[in-house]
Amino acid sequence: MKIQSSNTRQIYSFDPGTRNEERHLCPECSHNRKKKTDKCLAWDNVNKRGYCHNCFAAFFEYLPHEPKQYIIPEWKNITMLTDKLVKYFEGRMISQGTLNKMKIYSDLEYMPQFNKEVEVMCFPYFMNEKLINIKYRGANKAFKLFSGAELIFWNIDCLKKFDEIIITEGEIDALTFIECHFDNVISVPNGANKNLEYLDNCIELFAPINKIYIATDQDTKGIELRDELIRRLGAERCYIVSFKDCKDANEYLQKYTSEFQDIIKNSQPVPVKGIIEAKNFYQDIRELYENGIQPGKKIEFSEIDEKITWETGRLAIVTGIPSSGKSEFVDFVIAKLNLIHGWKSAYFTPENYPLKFHYSKLFEKITGLPFSKKEADEVIFDTAFEYIKDNFFYILNEEDFSLKTILDTAKILVKTRGIKILVIDPYNKLEHKYSDSETQYISRFLDQLINFAKFNDLLIFLIAHPVKMGKKADGTIEVPSLYSISGSANFYNKTDYGMTLHRKINDNNVMIDQIELHIQKIKYKHLGEQAVIELRYDKKNGRFNTFDLIDNSNWLDPSVKIIQREFWEKDETEVPF
Repeated sequence: MKIQSSNTRQIYSFDPGTRNEERHLCPECSHNRKKKTDKCLAWDNVNKRGYCHNCFAAFFEYLPHEPKQYIIPEWKNITMLTDKLVKYFEGRMISQGTLNKMKIYSDLEYMPQFNKEVEVMCFPYFMNEKLINIKYRGANKAFKLFSGAELIFWNIDCLKKFDEIIITEGEIDALTFIECHFDNVISVPNGANKNLEYLDNCIELFAPINKIYIATDQDTKGIELRDELIRRLGAERCYIVSFKDCKDANEYLQKYTSEFQDIIKNSQPVPVKGIIEAKNFYQDIRELYENGIQPGKKIEFSEIDEKITWETGRLAIVTGIPSSGKSEFVDFVIAKLNLIHGWKSAYFTPENYPLKFHYSKLFEKITGLPFSKKEADEVIFDTAFEYIKDNFFYILNEEDFSLKTILDTAKILVKTRGIKILVIDPYNKLEHKYSDSETQYISRFLDQLINFAKFNDLLIFLIAHPVKMGKKADGTIEVPSLYSISGSANFYNKTDYGMTLHRKINDNNVMIDQIELHIQKIKYKHLGEQAVIELRYDKKNGRFNTFDLIDNSNWLDPSVKIIQREFWEKDETEVPF
């Protein structure tokens, strides 16, 4: 059989043996160890999974599925540049020689914005000198990429030629650098867009790069893209390029022509440790000054959105008595944050093993259908599988449930998969070693989570069980708070978000599907306020609804509003072509 590593995604030939549990050499680390004969990989033949207690890699049976197929556009070998196109670029101080060097050309192309064939400028995307994609740009800032082609960086081949790289937000800015003799420049293919598939597919190409200069636009979207690239590529080797009072590289060239050659030399390293001066985050300050403090992300659930919004760099603690819906609610929120805002998630959730059962919960929330062949056809199954495998990941080492191992693995997933959410469910399943009082230990534990969330720009959900709750005079169970979590008041004091899920009971003392969401703490007022929200839980698909509205729609259906599908955004800095 073949097995695949969840850490490196490498596939290995493997003889699993015949017993339910076997010990084997690890294909990823045994050959590098001093004890090369130590069988550090524990393999479970029942569930077809294994874990290495030395390198912490998780392995699963490799079941190949149809890989994503890309359409490759035909290279017409066109070199024609219309006078109109040449004059347009000359007005932006980009010469015809640079256009010819980068194979920019003119053509006629159908553009959906005009519902007809129009004159366009074409930016071919090559990888290993083979055409992979084409971006077409027409009048009125309209543009599109070749339908069905792979997303890659423009000028990606220069990653193999240089140890220092400049990253821009658009091809015209990249051409600006090339015009000024900086050939070590690449551009993202889709502007300041949340879809970073192009980075996921080539992250290993950045491994030998020593310095990365981030030269994105200096508007809100550009700053968001800049921060995400720094988060994924590592702040320790990133430098921020400043365009003074200009929005982007091309505007800077036109306004400060004689200074452009020094723009890389004058870039500032991203502050990692030590003293940070205000000038290091001037653009962040400017953006806040001009636009004010913005609320967090919403999940398109009006009753919840009115009281709580979501932001990365934060810790959220969720509690509630057993079977109150804590994990279900967190999954519901995460599914919506992923579908609407593209936030990928990683789970440490040992209470949900085998993981196929947790997968089925995500499937039901996303599709609105029970996880059953009778309810969901093969097309829905395959579509959901492709979506879930690319957006939700799991962390597990059966011999090490320490916070350090979880965070080390999460750090890898930040860089390789771009996760924005980490779930630890539940607190009491972690390995806790007290060297002092429980209160002091919990304080340090929460500080680790808070710092990790901030420095890796993550939203961390920690689910923690309360102590056994007493009953009120009417026989109902008391609503727990974060102070009810065993061990320390710091669960309340240190978190950014604090919530309790509380399930109601009927006259026969049986839990029913009416649930109260108690928002007990919101640390920052721009993110929400305290409230109690009445919800109804749907057993069929694990979703939460209001009492007057039930949503059973398939969120992967393009016609459903929850999917905010990305169309190529207009570059507002560029004049009409």
